[in-house]
Amino acid sequence: MDMSWIYVLPPALTACISSLILTIQLRKQHTFDSILLSGDSPDAGVRFSTVKRDAIVVAVTTLQSASFAFLVGFRLGATLESEVRFNPTYAAVFAVCWFYTLVLALLALRPKGRKWAWTLNGHLTAFFAVACLSSLWQLRVTYKETSDTDSLERLFATLNVILSFTSLSVTITTPKGPPLYCDGRPVTGSSYCSLWDFITFSYVSSLLKTAYLQDTLDESDLYQLPYSYRAFTLYHNFKKWRGSRLFVRLWHANRKLILLQLLFTATGAMLYYMPIFFFLRFLQFFEKYPTYENSLEKGYLYAIGMLMTNILLQVNVAQLWYWSSSALQVSVKSMLNAEIYSKSLKRRNVSGATLETDDDDDTEITEDADVDNSTKIIDKEATLGKITNLMAVDTNRVSEFCTWWISVVDSPIEIIVGTYFLYQLLGSACLFGLLVMIFTLPVNHYTAKHYAKTQDRLMKARDRRINLMNEVLQAIRIIKIFAWETSWENKILVLRDIELKELRNNFIYLTMFDLLWMASPILVAVVSFFWYTKIQAHVLTTSVAFASIAVFNELRFALNILPEAVMEALQAYVSLNRIEKFLNEDELKPPTAEDLENFNRIAFVDAAVKWNQSENKAISHDDLRKEFIMTELNFEFPVRELSIICGPTGSGKTLLLMSLLGETERLAGNIYCPRSPSDNTILSDNITPENWIIENGVAFVAQQSWLQNASIRDNILFGLPYHEVRYVQVVKMCALEKDLDMFEDGDLTEIGEKGLTLSGGQKQRVALARAVYSRARHILLDDVLSAVDAHTAMHLMSECIMGSLMTDRTRILVTHHVNLCLPSASYLVAVRDGKVSHVGDVDKLRELGKLAEIIEEVEENAEIKATTIELESSDDIDKALSHEQDESVASSGAAVNGDISSSQTNKKKSTGPKILVEKEARATGAVRFKIYKTYIITTGHIFFWSIVVLLFLATRSSQILESWWLKVWTGDTEQAESFGSLSMRQVDWALFEQMYISSEFNIERTNHDLTYYLTIYTLITLASVVFGIARFAVLYYGSLKTSRLLYKKLLKRIMRAPLRFFDTTPVGRILNRFSKDFETIDGNIIGDLAWFMNNTLMMVTTAMVITAITKEFVIAAVIFGIIYLVVGALFTRASRELKRMDSVSRSPLYTHFTETLAGVTTIRAFGATKRFMEEMLTRIDNNARPFFFVWLINRWLSMRFNVTGAFVSFIAAIFLLWNIDTVDAGLAGLSLSFAMNFTEQLMWAVRRYTSLEMSMNAMERVDEFSEIAQEPPEIVHPRPSAGWPYDGAITVENLEVKYAPDLEPVLHGISFEVGGGEKVGIVGRTGSGKSTFALAFFRFVDASAGRITIDGIDIASIGVHDLRSRMTIIPQDPTLFTGTIRSNLDPFDEHSEHAIREALERVQLLPSAGEIAEDSATLASASVFQSLETPVSEGGKNFSQGQRQLLCLARALLRRSKIILMDEATASVDFGTDEKIQEAIRSEFVDSTILCIAHRLRTVIDYDKILVLDQGKILEYDSPYNLITNSQSAFYKMCKNSGEYELLLSNAKGGGQLSEAEENTNS
Repeated sequence: MDMSWIYVLPPALTACISSLILTIQLRKQHTFDSILLSGDSPDAGVRFSTVKRDAIVVAVTTLQSASFAFLVGFRLGATLESEVRFNPTYAAVFAVCWFYTLVLALLALRPKGRKWAWTLNGHLTAFFAVACLSSLWQLRVTYKETSDTDSLERLFATLNVILSFTSLSVTITTPKGPPLYCDGRPVTGSSYCSLWDFITFSYVSSLLKTAYLQDTLDESDLYQLPYSYRAFTLYHNFKKWRGSRLFVRLWHANRKLILLQLLFTATGAMLYYMPIFFFLRFLQFFEKYPTYENSLEKGYLYAIGMLMTNILLQVNVAQLWYWSSSALQVSVKSMLNAEIYSKSLKRRNVSGATLETDDDDDTEITEDADVDNSTKIIDKEATLGKITNLMAVDTNRVSEFCTWWISVVDSPIEIIVGTYFLYQLLGSACLFGLLVMIFTLPVNHYTAKHYAKTQDRLMKARDRRINLMNEVLQAIRIIKIFAWETSWENKILVLRDIELKELRNNFIYLTMFDLLWMASPILVAVVSFFWYTKIQAHVLTTSVAFASIAVFNELRFALNILPEAVMEALQAYVSLNRIEKFLNEDELKPPTAEDLENFNRIAFVDAAVKWNQSENKAISHDDLRKEFIMTELNFEFPVRELSIICGPTGSGKTLLLMSLLGETERLAGNIYCPRSPSDNTILSDNITPENWIIENGVAFVAQQSWLQNASIRDNILFGLPYHEVRYVQVVKMCALEKDLDMFEDGDLTEIGEKGLTLSGGQKQRVALARAVYSRARHILLDDVLSAVDAHTAMHLMSECIMGSLMTDRTRILVTHHVNLCLPSASYLVAVRDGKVSHVGDVDKLRELGKLAEIIEEVEENAEIKATTIELESSDDIDKALSHEQDESVASSGAAVNGDISSSQTNKKKSTGPKILVEKEARATGAVRFKIYKTYIITTGHIFFWSIVVLLFLATRSSQILESWWLKVWTGDTEQAESFGSLSMRQVDWALFEQMYISSEFNIERTNHDLTYYLTIYTLITLASVVFGIARFAVLYYGSLKTSRLLYKKLLKRIMRAPLRFFDTTPVGRILNRFSKDFETIDGNIIGDLAWFMNNTLMMVTTAMVITAITKEFVIAAVIFGIIYLVVGALFTRASRELKRMDSVSRSPLYTHFTETLAGVTTIRAFGATKRFMEEMLTRIDNNARPFFFVWLINRWLSMRFNVTGAFVSFIAAIFLLWNIDTVDAGLAGLSLSFAMNFTEQLMWAVRRYTSLEMSMNAMERVDEFSEIAQEPPEIVHPRPSAGWPYDGAITVENLEVKYAPDLEPVLHGISFEVGGGEKVGIVGRTGSGKSTFALAFFRFVDASAGRITIDGIDIASIGVHDLRSRMTIIPQDPTLFTGTIRSNLDPFDEHSEHAIREALERVQLLPSAGEIAEDSATLASASVFQSLETPVSEGGKNFSQGQRQLLCLARALLRRSKIILMDEATASVDFGTDEKIQEAIRSEFVDSTILCIAHRLRTVIDYDKILVLDQGKILEYDSPYNLITNSQSAFYKMCKNSGEYELLLSNAKGGGQLSEAEENTNS
């Protein structure tokens, strides 16, 4: 039979297909000439050329064309002489094919572009690869069918092999282009490497070597991502499809990658059974040898067939998973993260709206009786924790599913091909076996359905826990101040228990999936064998048995992956819906062209506004009546002048500012206000002092200042270039000089997250400096004077707001300091209860006599009116301001005359500034044994792990026994039929096995009926299933215990960490431990550990079985072991480091995200959204880079392990052929079936070990935080008595406080005494040490010297819980939690409703009965507080700053402590409300000792004593009257500078007389 067509047809078909594809590509020639402008560029110093390679290809193809042309003539001549052996037509076909490649090679010499040359190279490589295989077959045929005399045919055949492999080696190793660089960083080699490097992933080998040779990998060691996988490219590509469903957008944006997935999936599904086909043929050869086969050639061909198809399969699989994981997964994850962030920059802020409480989706989660009402209130709009979870969990879920969805395509094809294969082996019996799968479908459906529900509930439970955890971390100061750590811990642990309950259910359904995974193919095999042997009476031969088992195992994946894919799809569907729901939330309306062109108009025209509300929310009539709406707004602010907005707390001042910025909902009319241009305009080149101001630029300073986690300078610059003269001037104007002098690093000092290292006044002034330094023409200021002392407020008014850099700029200022600001203002808007009571030019209002009325309304104090009127003349103002020039330390440091040099703003030494927030620590090397030990001990002790080990051993033993029994079964049935046909050596082996093995294992070798073999086989397989399920169930149980204990331990450590830890550690970094890391600990570690143990045990036992059958395998095992060791070592170290980098790079992503969400209003106002978006894209790339390479080196490993594994199977087959006389078909099947799985087991053992190390990285990070420093003990015995403190007498003796041992003292030996029940005001300029004293008083920082005693007890000698719980501090920054008014005031249900309402009345949030009668408007303004169930949004943002401060004050008053410390507790409320609060405090807390830190002097002017601090020292301590009447005192100068001296003196007289009367009474 002429076999020549076999090696002729493939090259001919390849050439035809190539020409057709090339024709299509030529029609789209322009696509090859176009070059993507990626910004990547080759190294200019390196010349790249492929001319030499192209010339070699031309030479080879020319030689091949000539050779085959000559061969055509030679064979035609032989035909004429009737000596033909080969058809000349075949040679002619080869000649034409090689001539076609010659044409392509010539075209490649002068290409139209590099892409076109690469396309031609691809066509040539494909042809040469087929030609190589064809030449090998030609060589075999030629040598087999010719004699030694036909030397010319043999010469041509040999030459064809050499030249074909030469041409292939040249084209397949030709690089696509020169190495590329992006911003000086090398680009990943996949963009320019050769086909060989791309197929084998060799372009990443240098990274693995670097990781192996270095102790650790740095971010700079990683290559830049290919251009198409960078966040910038992906984001802009994804934007094109906005408006479509999220799923559709993902399809359009990733269509090319998905199509490549489908191509490799379909190809792979066909290839999976090819090695099994040759395995079957190999075993059939053993069965027939030597009776029907007397030559080993076919055996070697079948072994080679297994090798080649295995290699082809592994190359296909490697490419499939590269495009699925490294490409598509990274692409989808980056796209979604970028889109979520982009949405957050445009999303309407609904925090000011009332929260919804009717979220039906959460019913199942919140049914637990232990969950209080406050935790049940979840906004349907995304909270910070939810949005963080979208990025931390949901994008991962969706992107991971993108790697698995192809199972929907792969499985049906595999099932069809596998079923056909089985039908050829077992006939109709296989169909009865596969029908068994029908009975598992209902179980599969039930399991998948309930697993999806459990997963949904688990995700929601996790959301709730992370939301609460985020709020707790954000409010950790207030929690510690009130000694609520244990109570909040319990609230979090309740939610954690709910989450673990769902996780337990999750594990139950996973165990059911494991059961189906293991039992399904076994049931199919048992039923098929039963039907094949018992019903159809066939003999089960070795080849049929082992090949069927191999197919069943392959079908197991196909049959079981469908339910698993459904399970993954349901998870991804839930996550996709969550993301889409967020992306579909309401957005702010983009500025119109009119808005962008509006430079000079800021006005309300017949406008009505309210806080944003979800469009999906149904509003009841009662809700609408209670909703805060401002109507009939008709006024226009003068441009380039100062306008002020004043009014009582909660009257709508901030709502007006937000409306100008477009941050609220406009119900009617029009609002005009310029909008900041894009960053391109603001950050354009050639910025000079002359063109600094942008006409439509807007800047905004929020009442609650927002700062970035950066240096002071970076916060002020806010992305703008550094201009020294302007910068120094801004620092001086904002009174920051002395503050910068106090910092060791000057303006390079890092301020921490939310500016934690700065006082409230410093934060406000830095935020103000940012606005002053900006290029904005229009500046909106929301109560920027509330957080600073009186003299600093005066300086800011005169030198900053009215200073040189603010001249000719529009300034709209919300303030309570009307008397201070009014003389400089041109326009005034007074609001009350949501209505504009007065509006107009200040001069006109004065002429009409309404100015005094306005002031009286705002201040609610007649004496202020006189003061204000007195200051209405500019002379009086100058006179009042002239006091700032005093050299006293009590005066504002910013008023010091003379210029300041840049050295004062930047004092940093050459060593560089100290870093407050250190770069996140990353472990190096292998995971420490201590980490494994911690996990193992937490999971269970020796008894638990002994059971686990026994179950694993029992499972593997039963699996080996299963294969061995199959060998016995088939061997016995065959032996009865063919014993007489065995060779002598096979007879010897059979006798040896019967005598030795049977006696060794006490097995009587007699011929039993089929029932005997089938029953034992069934029992063995069932035992393996039972043991296999039991091992996972036990480990899952241990995992739940570990998750509970580790979380509780970490939570306790974090809650009791000192405040310094929270100053230096971003919340995002801590939250990452409680979200992503614990998700890994909950779900990944135990699975990785179980599968690592399983694969390691399988690998060892497999090697033992193969070696027992063919002793020579020991040598191969050693050689391959060395290869695996080297490859595994390279992979393990690199993979571990990359995973750690992935974890570390995730925290900056979340930190930037949470920081942006907190300051999104400021960012939008400044027009900085594009810059922040670009920063986010950079951080996404920084996180995607290690993630990309983690998957890439996985492909590098699998390619090498799997191809090497193909050679392991090949060599095992060769050894079996060498021992064919001593090994029967049963042992051959046993050995080869194990060998075919050996490399897969080894690769998965290495991969699972690496995955375990990656997962244990989460344990490392949790363990790192479990070792942080702790606060002093909560309880110290003996504890103070229940009634302590009795009188509230305080003694401070030589107190010295340092924030760290290596830092200078902040308080310097201060001493004073406070009598029980006294009211002491603590004043001093910003940074004088007032807040530090408060921290020391509550032991947030311990004294380095001296002591504080309360009623004779040294506070250092008692536990911090006893100390803090017996006193009350009302902090400067108001902190509220998501929930209701009741849950915020009384979070642990300790007070009655009557007591809560009384507290609200005392802080003026609810009117008293008398006030209701007097003023019905008061009732309207307080309507929101009438119901204690009124929702409070995240951070209390649905209330004004002043209202939040009053709620915090009410919460503190409920405690009725003997000692109360107020730290600027009323800074954000109007003066009238402040005075009423002080009156309430004086009347309600007559017997309490009160220490009040205040900037408003009239808050404390009627106190018993005043303590004046400056630079950490006491300047004076006396009664207010004594100090204010002493012209030499610092307090006197502060009162003079305030502009309210007469009023303060009058109040001091009243307070002094009262004090004297009290003293007389006491005496």
